[in-house]
Amino acid sequence: MSTQLEIKPETAEMLAAQAKELGMSSDEYLRSLLGRTNRQTEEPLYETATPDELAAAFREWAASHAVLTVVADDSRESIYEGRGE
Repeated sequence: MSTQLEIKPETAEMLAAQAKELGMSSDEYLRSLLGRTNRQTEEPLYETATPDELAAAFREWAASHAVLTVVADDSRESIYEGRGE
């Protein structure tokens, strides 16, 4: 199956340059990008991964989030503050 897309010349040049940097053809590079966006068609990680792979994936996911420097005040007093209780 073949699909044709209309791509702006500057976008095509950018993609070709990125592909060249990676030592890939433009076609290979685009296929690799599309593979990343079509992960929904692959089997879920939890069905195929070992426990160690799942742990590593979880750590990677957790590390990808920003560390917050503010601690939330979730005390009862702060939750009901101003409600007359």
